Amino acid sequence: MKITEDYWTAFSVEQSDIDFIYNLLLEKASPIKSEELLKALVAFRIEDQAAKLLENTRSKGSFYLPKEDYAQGDKLIFPALNMQNGRVTAVRSGYNPEYENLKVIEVEMESGGKRCFAANIGEHALNQSMEIDENDPNRNPEAVINQHGPYLKDCLSEALKSQEDLVKIAGSWFPRSLLVDIGVGYLNLAEAVLEEADGGPLSISELMKQVELEADDDDRLMKFSFDLALQDDKRFDEVGPAGETLWFLHAVEPEDVKQSPIYLKYTPRDYPCEGLDQYLELFEGTLYDEFETWDSPKSNSEEIAISLIYPHWRSGTLPLSNTLREFFPTAHEAPRVNFNFMDELTGKRFGAWVVRPFNYIYGLADWYEENEIMPGSLVKVKKGNHPGEIIIHYDKSRQNKEWLKTVLIGSDQGIVFAMLKHNINADFNERMAVAIPDVAAVDAIWTNKVYEKEPITKTILRITRELAKLNPQGQVHAQELYAAVNVVRRCPPSLILYNLLQETSISHLGDLYFRFADKEA
Repeated sequence: MKITEDYWTAFSVEQSDIDFIYNLLLEKASPIKSEELLKALVAFRIEDQAAKLLENTRSKGSFYLPKEDYAQGDKLIFPALNMQNGRVTAVRSGYNPEYENLKVIEVEMESGGKRCFAANIGEHALNQSMEIDENDPNRNPEAVINQHGPYLKDCLSEALKSQEDLVKIAGSWFPRSLLVDIGVGYLNLAEAVLEEADGGPLSISELMKQVELEADDDDRLMKFSFDLALQDDKRFDEVGPAGETLWFLHAVEPEDVKQSPIYLKYTPRDYPCEGLDQYLELFEGTLYDEFETWDSPKSNSEEIAISLIYPHWRSGTLPLSNTLREFFPTAHEAPRVNFNFMDELTGKRFGAWVVRPFNYIYGLADWYEENEIMPGSLVKVKKGNHPGEIIIHYDKSRQNKEWLKTVLIGSDQGIVFAMLKHNINADFNERMAVAIPDVAAVDAIWTNKVYEKEPITKTILRITRELAKLNPQGQVHAQELYAAVNVVRRCPPSLILYNLLQETSISHLGDLYFRFADKEA
């Protein structure tokens, strides 16, 4: 007998499961992580389902075993006949020199017809009791979680969240009613300690030590109770990566961590994305944009190079796209995660933030300025040797000066692009590099929402016309346009591509090249 795969694909948490989890938490008298609860629940369900299978099957009759002696009216189940049921209608003596007391039973099968079977045979291959298949992968907790883990975890998480008495901290659960009461005095002391530490982050163990909240090293319940008290107090922010609880003083967090910088704000627009992937894949280098559901194919490389666009350069951020999300620390619940960058060249470490609600990495403004990074520069990241640490670096440019697209802002806040020579420090993506001589003038465009007020199609055509002037054939590459449009307003590449492909005044020349249908337009 086997547990079918449908059992797990149609899984839902029942009251008996909640009761099991409550009892487990009470038995352990300590918070338990979601992963451990899920593993325990799956094992519980497997044993429960196995027992129900046996009970349901046996309620239909006994398993047919040739060694047994049966009587008229007995109900039997035949495992060798795909678990068909039958009822014994007659019993007679049989003859076989090898079996002295052989009997023959006549069985009326539930599926129709009658069949005869041997009985009272001591030695026979079918004289084995029917059991649950121990090799069934659907009753192996590890195999089940490997196959259905994300779905089962979501089901369990939603069910536990609906239980008012259960609370969760850093991925662990425990009944609120059994927690230790933490007085407000300890919370006030924690605030003072974090202020002395420039806001944090500090671990719960360090905070407890500083506020002299006594607890044994293994007293997880006391730590969990203090964690919950801090979580329920708006003065504190849990900023640790998954598996680690770290606390920060909310008032001291950078404003651009608590809310998105103006340069990264984008109002989503509805437009069909079908067929755009084939063009996005043509972008030179890898494409990482936090507003794209599509992302560059995952690379086996341990290092990722990101071509900066103006909004991220100006905000001191990196996009947290689908691929980059796997590189950076994440959390079970915390909206903001504090971690460290390490400059590969200097070995210097500096704090940064994963801002999960808005999908960006914050904390690079000083590093950009110190290393003369510019829009279009290639910034490289890879995982560090320590948990929660990311190594960052760039390659030196082979040339000291380069001809670059340069943004010039007129007195009317109109934008003009020109090719001018500039000093270069870091290697860059040629199509996306943009020099900004007057950052304050560009800032004024964002502050006054000069281009945000007009339809995006108008902005795209305006910038396309400007870039076309730099090319003798009047051609514009979509990747160049993506970088240029983002100098004045935030816009994902797929929206730019969609407008270029739909605009009647624009001709698609193949690859990612476009031009006005009338060259003189």
